[in-house]
Amino acid sequence: MPKAIVFEVDGTLVDTHVLRARAWQEALARYGRQVRLPRVLAQMARMGDQFLSVFLPEDEYLRYADELASFYRALFHEEYLHKVRPFLGAPELLRHLRAEGWRIALASTADPDELEHYIELLGVEDLIDARTTDAEVDRNRLHEEIPAEAVRLLGLDGTDDTLAIAALPHDVEGAVHLGMRCVGLVCGGFTDEELRSAGAIGVFGTPTDLLTRYSESPLAAVG
Repeated sequence: MPKAIVFEVDGTLVDTHVLRARAWQEALARYGRQVRLPRVLAQMARMGDQFLSVFLPEDEYLRYADELASFYRALFHEEYLHKVRPFLGAPELLRHLRAEGWRIALASTADPDELEHYIELLGVEDLIDARTTDAEVDRNRLHEEIPAEAVRLLGLDGTDDTLAIAALPHDVEGAVHLGMRCVGLVCGGFTDEELRSAGAIGVFGTPTDLLTRYSESPLAAVG
């Protein structure tokens, strides 16, 4: 069975986490909730797509969550998407993985057009074997369902031959719950300890750091 790797994209290959948090902060303010940026960042890491429930009473969550999320998406597209940049070394890491015989999937909570924009920024269209977003799955447990769909699209029956790379604790936990071994990157804004506590079997700084230290990483141990 060919080796396969599933990358979370936000905070892992492209630097979006703070930009997304700022857009959410503005969206929450629009709906009368003034929330400091560090708290938004922390809840995004721990709660994933369910984090709005932390900031809204249950009745308001049920009434406004979808509307607020739509406002956020429009705001992110208009004000923040053009500011997204790839992390240094991300394209080079993907090219190295391809040369080492890995099949590559991207699993992202981004909208489909956002993911296509990120792939274009990275210049790696020819390296990607599968891609999926929250548009293709049930939204109840995105941190598990998106990577699970990526594995399915790769044509794999399970996760035994698959590694994941993620930068948010919530995404690391999702991969681990699926039975995947997961490598963490701290470039998404979270610490070595937070990522290891979520289940990461190894933690590196950036894509460049992982590429430079490839021979000592869990990726090199897969044959």
